Amino acid sequence: MDYIKNPIVTEEHLQKFASNDYYIEAWRKKRKWNWGAFWLNVIFLLYRKMYLAFFVYLAAYAFLAIVTYNLNLSSLGLELLFILLLNVPLAFFIDDIYLRHAEKKIEKIIKANPDEKLQEYHIAKAGGTSFFIPFTVLFVLPICLTLLYVNLFQ
Repeated sequence: MDYIKNPIVTEEHLQKFASNDYYIEAWRKKRKWNWGAFWLNVIFLLYRKMYLAFFVYLAAYAFLAIVTYNLNLSSLGLELLFILLLNVPLAFFIDDIYLRHAEKKIEKIIKANPDEKLQEYHIAKAGGTSFFIPFTVLFVLPICLTLLYVNLFQ
């Protein structure tokens, strides 16, 4: 397939990694917009196990927040503009980023596991989705931090 840049990786590997046909079709058609990434941004990144991209997104958001705070430019309109500045490129490039992410993970797994059955197992485990991580980061962690804050500072 012409969308696969890594010669070690096959479409079957990517299918196993992504755990559905949506991404195979998106990569074949070179689709350039992902509504899930646009609307759900950090949740989407965590759900797809793209932790490095999650931290890069958070760092970019924190940078923009610090700059606006230090320049006394905080306003709802500016906040929405910054969210758009982060979410539009994310939605536009995320399918390509996810493809490269998948190829790198799959290559490491293939090189580490000569047995095809083990490769399939590890590829499926490394890819797919995770409901637990986004749920924990976005719901459980803030509740725990709030309880800690209330108990320490009240």
